[in-house]
Amino acid sequence: MRTSAAEIRDHAAATLSPETQQRLEQFLTPAPVADQAASLFTPTRKPVRILDLGSGTGILAAAVAERSADGSSVVAVEQDANLAADSERTLSQVCHNTKVINASVFETLLDPVFDRVILNPPYKKISPIRIPTSAGDVKVTNQYTAFMVYAIQAMADGGECVAIIPRSWMNGEYFKDFRKWLLDECSIDAIAVYGSRQDHFKDMDILQEIMLLKLTKQAQRPDVLVYASATPSLPLDRQQAEHVPFNQLILGHDRIIRVQQQDPRLASFGTLSEQGLWVSTGKLVWFRNRDILSAQATPGSHPLYWSDNQAGLLTPHPVDCKREQWVTAQADARSVLLPAGSYCLVNRFSSKEQARRIHATYLRSDIGFVADNKLNYIHQGASRRTIPLPDDIARGLTLWLSTSIVDEWYRQISGSTQVNATDLRQLPCPNRSQLAQLAGKLPIEDDLDQERIDHATEGLFSWTTAS
Repeated sequence: MRTSAAEIRDHAAATLSPETQQRLEQFLTPAPVADQAASLFTPTRKPVRILDLGSGTGILAAAVAERSADGSSVVAVEQDANLAADSERTLSQVCHNTKVINASVFETLLDPVFDRVILNPPYKKISPIRIPTSAGDVKVTNQYTAFMVYAIQAMADGGECVAIIPRSWMNGEYFKDFRKWLLDECSIDAIAVYGSRQDHFKDMDILQEIMLLKLTKQAQRPDVLVYASATPSLPLDRQQAEHVPFNQLILGHDRIIRVQQQDPRLASFGTLSEQGLWVSTGKLVWFRNRDILSAQATPGSHPLYWSDNQAGLLTPHPVDCKREQWVTAQADARSVLLPAGSYCLVNRFSSKEQARRIHATYLRSDIGFVADNKLNYIHQGASRRTIPLPDDIARGLTLWLSTSIVDEWYRQISGSTQVNATDLRQLPCPNRSQLAQLAGKLPIEDDLDQERIDHATEGLFSWTTAS
């Protein structure tokens, strides 16, 4: 009878000191998730070579080894000496041929011989570094992507990898190099996105969605098995999944990866950038410009907008908040001012739990103004030249970005807390004439409800129902 990851964990924990048990709980992958991760590997009767990078207590490698044929072997790499000892205890229950390396993953030389690689790497932003590979250097900006580069390089041809990682690598500028390299090296075979990070990863202090990613070191297969809303409460083979053509999950030159097929109602639209619209980030970094912030208007001053100024679909100014609402005339000598006119502002930060991931607001300013860098602003210029939008386009775009269909589109490409300018540029968008027509259907108000926005949009495009 197969031993579960929970049973492996509990048996190992019974032999540990209270201090070690406390440490185990801190680093432990939830047992149901470990079982699901191990279940994604292709069953085989042949012995396999298993690798666990950053093994912690060893529960992941043990879950894989328990499912593997007699004669299989395990190599685990763990930098913490106490956790490395925990790995040895855990792995000794399920495999006779084990080796635990007490060292940093980044200082361990591993040949590309492993048939099964599993990992739950640490999630921490780092200064960009370049890791050499046979295909050239790969820039990484987070510890977990660095672990993934080492994991993929340790795989034998045809080898498989399952990783428990955030979704953030699937979109955005920061992960573009890593994403392109991974897609050139491996086939994405399966994706399982957990519907609630709070229920199953409370102790990990993670502010983004978590996923299981299964890769094979070979050319990309035609389809990807997608569990769009997985839960650890059931084995994966008892949960709803869909085989999705790979080419329907890849978006744009930056190869953004979705977790579901795009709503067919959006197929006729070009991207926001193809409609002649551009997304830039607010130019004011407040802590570098403290000397020009002002709580009151002064001669020659300019309005300053923060996310605090966003209210419904409007961007009022000034507002009663803890942040200064003006910059002094000294701002004229700095590269922070935006020209007077109409814009659509988008908050750069959001969470899955918000009613809308994209919080868009309409702004019209009769004088030059400043936007904090926690805001994106949409205009009709380019990266180095800001040109305001026609007023009706700014209003129509604000309404479009506030629709349920756009919210669903964005949730399918982003599981992190950031709303990236690069992602917004790929967003399906009506043409200018259609945006102007949408603006004529509804006023921009601070309390405009979702049903009215969606109803107006469905009427404009003759959509009979919202999916």
